[in-house]
Amino acid sequence: EILAETSSSKPLWMVCINGVVPPRIRALNEAVSSVANCTRAEANELIAMGAVWARMETLTEEDVMDQYYEVNPSSAQMKYADMPTGWGAGQYDDIREGGETLEEYVARQESLRYRRVLTASTIEPGTDIRIYPHPRRFPSCYEFSDPQRKLYEDTTFIVVDKPPMLPTQPEPSNYEECCPGCVNLLMGPFHTIAGEEVARPLICHRVDSCVGGCVVLSKDGNGQRVFSDLQRQRKIKKLYLAVTTEPVPLGMHVHWMWASLNARGQMGGTPCQFVSHTPPASRKKAKAWIRCVLEVVRCDPITISQDNEQGYDPRGTQHYESTIRLVTGRKHQVRAMLASLGCPLIRDTLYEPISGMTLESLEDEEMESRMDEALDKVRVPTQAIGLQAHAILFAGVRAKAR
Repeated sequence: EILAETSSSKPLWMVCINGVVPPRIRALNEAVSSVANCTRAEANELIAMGAVWARMETLTEEDVMDQYYEVNPSSAQMKYADMPTGWGAGQYDDIREGGETLEEYVARQESLRYRRVLTASTIEPGTDIRIYPHPRRFPSCYEFSDPQRKLYEDTTFIVVDKPPMLPTQPEPSNYEECCPGCVNLLMGPFHTIAGEEVARPLICHRVDSCVGGCVVLSKDGNGQRVFSDLQRQRKIKKLYLAVTTEPVPLGMHVHWMWASLNARGQMGGTPCQFVSHTPPASRKKAKAWIRCVLEVVRCDPITISQDNEQGYDPRGTQHYESTIRLVTGRKHQVRAMLASLGCPLIRDTLYEPISGMTLESLEDEEMESRMDEALDKVRVPTQAIGLQAHAILFAGVRAKAR
């Protein structure tokens, strides 16, 4: 049985094929070739890119215990690329030391349906597999071949200047062409303080795909935990450069987002983040909100030439470059807050349509209708937007993007 999930509105890279490994087939590449109707060579390429997923078999209690306490997870028959929530790679011992209990691990395992398969291996007949026959490609990742994009390296951390239009985390159809994958491929190999070769750097934080600039990677799970602790303690300083066609008001800005819509990977709701400029009425109501804070340090008028590298057409409009100190790090925070102030970033097609709109607008029926119309126009950007993660400072590490 083969089922292709597609629709006329979906781009080709979102199309996936769900199938079952045929009887008497045990080689994964042969199964992929049969289900996706492609050659063995093409099947091997899809597997290597991370475009093939397999449904996890039902695990016994003994299996779960073995996996939880296993020292070397890569020794399993299949090598899976499973990323813990909030992180960039999947070693079970990394998760456990970060605070996941056995009960939490079991619950997470039970919630998993498919896991990405990264190596040409054997697979049981009758296993459900999911294949993305046209993986989403990110040619900008090969800009990491420029050694100047490595901004900093020590025994634990690597800081790189991520080009725009490259995801920090892997896409479902492409495990390799993302920040850690291409940094490892084009700038590695890296080594830990013990001299061991790093299989693949781990993600310490996220930067939106359409945003370029400083991204911190760690050579091991301990570095991830140190960075996470520094974030919780507000000991990481981040500066952003933003380009708008309206001047951004200077000073500290405190806005509020619905907590349920801010979670990464949340399903449902709007694709963009609306904010409120009015604090919650009570401490009890504040639990449903998260505070977003940034400081606009400078806002200067600039001139953008017609022949700029990004191919952006300034149309003779006055532009402004703002230096922003990020105090809290929320999903789309700078983009959402500036748009709510009536100063959306250039090329940010996700937030330009809702410029000047806040959650307070819902109290007015006419404005609510305008918000619905604006939401019909929002689109995920397909070009670099006017935002750069310009500099980062933490634990003695200083890095600034070009």
